Amino acid sequence: MKMLLLSTVSAFFRQRAGAFLVLLGMLFGFLSANEHHAFAVFFLTGAYGMLALFVIWLVYSLLCVQFLINTWKLPEYTFIYHARTWPAPVRVRRFAAQALSFLQPILYYGVYLLIIAIQDKLLARLWPVIPFYIVLMLILALAAEWRIRKPVLYVPVKGESVIKWPFARPASWLYWSMEWLVRERGITLLVGKLGAMLVAAGTVLYYSTGEYDIRMPAVGMSLAYLLNLGLSLELYQWEAEIWLWGRSLPVPAWKRWSRVVTAHLLLIVPETVVVLRSGALGFAEVAQLYLLGLTILIVSHLYFYKRSGLPENAMQVFLFGFVSLTLLILYKIPLLLLAGGGLLFSLYASWPKGRSSQK
Repeated sequence: MKMLLLSTVSAFFRQRAGAFLVLLGMLFGFLSANEHHAFAVFFLTGAYGMLALFVIWLVYSLLCVQFLINTWKLPEYTFIYHARTWPAPVRVRRFAAQALSFLQPILYYGVYLLIIAIQDKLLARLWPVIPFYIVLMLILALAAEWRIRKPVLYVPVKGESVIKWPFARPASWLYWSMEWLVRERGITLLVGKLGAMLVAAGTVLYYSTGEYDIRMPAVGMSLAYLLNLGLSLELYQWEAEIWLWGRSLPVPAWKRWSRVVTAHLLLIVPETVVVLRSGALGFAEVAQLYLLGLTILIVSHLYFYKRSGLPENAMQVFLFGFVSLTLLILYKIPLLLLAGGGLLFSLYASWPKGRSSQK
């Protein structure tokens, strides 16, 4: 089972991480909470709402089927045909679990539809979703069964790429780091951004229900930014385990620190755009939250360097830090003061002790 998930489902989301990120940016960056609600109500109550929803889900499922069939034809996937030796009940169970893993985005949206249906008292209109799930799961499971019964034991000849970039890949640490994150850690990137953007959207939605000051979104967005901790850890592992020769280069300390800051500035753009797009907060307030989120991640990244990775008690440290930051925010400490102090502390702690950084 683990073999199926790692070799097929993980590969699918990893290879299409960029497309999912663009889709998330469109959904959360251009559509407000009211527009998301309107689409959900249309799917639940419109004359052709459920039909439109099923067509969208079917298109996504067919893309999954195409990926599965084409991927299992590759020479490195010849081991997959040993699945024919599994008993029929085992194959059914494992292919069904694989199908559900492919359908994760659809399952998540189904949970959102359930919440809207309960909120608007439309549960009676939600029942077609269950047959939809069953049909789509059967399509994916049958595609897997068909593929292992029709093995392809040849090496396909790859033609030349239709699209060729007119420029060379830049010799930039930032570019190579972001490219590695998208290509090799696509699932972590997708899950991290999805969670952060959902928390940001929930924070803005709750903020718009009453009269609150900047402290309320500051606490909520601190949690949203903290959910990028996994991505920050991946950047540390990129430098510590893969980009090994980069540490031996004579790069000044301030430049190393600025590269880390720039990388994290890019990482937290999506959830910041969600808050800015909502219109609930002004630009100056969003800028303060943005700098606060940057500080949270830079200090956390510094902790990885000081502890050479992620020790066993790291979650306790981050939890204590989040609680302490929440208390400071609730005691009306200015956000710019917290952000500036954290960044200066990280720069001071990153500076080599006892010698000049230029040597």
